[in-house]
Amino acid sequence: MHWSESFYARQAEIPGMYTTTIHSSTHALAARVNAHLGRPSQVLELGSGGGQFAVAAALKGHDVTALERVPLLVEHTRSLAREHGTPLEVQQADFYTVRLPEAHYDAVCYWDGFGVGSDDDQRRLLRRVAGWLAPAGRMYLDVYTPWYWAQAAGNAPQLPGFARDYGFDADGCRMLDTYSPDDGTEPFTQSLRCYSPADLRLLLQGTGMTLAELWPGGSYDVQAGVWTPEVPLAQAMTYAAVLRPVVS
Repeated sequence: MHWSESFYARQAEIPGMYTTTIHSSTHALAARVNAHLGRPSQVLELGSGGGQFAVAAALKGHDVTALERVPLLVEHTRSLAREHGTPLEVQQADFYTVRLPEAHYDAVCYWDGFGVGSDDDQRRLLRRVAGWLAPAGRMYLDVYTPWYWAQAAGNAPQLPGFARDYGFDADGCRMLDTYSPDDGTEPFTQSLRCYSPADLRLLLQGTGMTLAELWPGGSYDVQAGVWTPEVPLAQAMTYAAVLRPVVS
């Protein structure tokens, strides 16, 4: 079993982690994507978690398909869609193996999860996305930055019932996020590959995708407990990479 299968199932059970209502920042992100697309579109979200972005995008008038493999989160997404009275297609599926229509989606979104596997895994996914996108489509991709996570090692925001720790694998350029339950059960860790924009451009070679824009993300000051939603790229924990298909 790949570590991600058990990690995300266990993380989903943490109260307030993913089974929440839609935060104002998620509505703002959906509004930004909506403005960038400029019209109601066919939107696919990969690893949609509790469905907050998928529902927020659907409320903007988009025809949204959400892919999520954790059953608890699939059910929460459906419940959230019902609560907001908006149609939404939710599939419990692995986006590395799911079958989807080719050249169909105007936008593919992948927030907070890119980098789960190896570089080859990332390229394989990006080639799949290139096939799903319409010729003028865009992918909106959250990417973790190595500089933030290298300095964040040893610090992490804490959660009730858990000791939490950030680490950084300098050789593999991966952020590490470990949860140690207070009840003594086994800790669980996620490991996500970090990419600078230069690294991402190299990764994209041969995938049928190219980098069109960068949107710097936010930064969390653990000591002060302060989240700043948008900072200069050199300080950001993530950035959103806007990718487009390569025109042959």
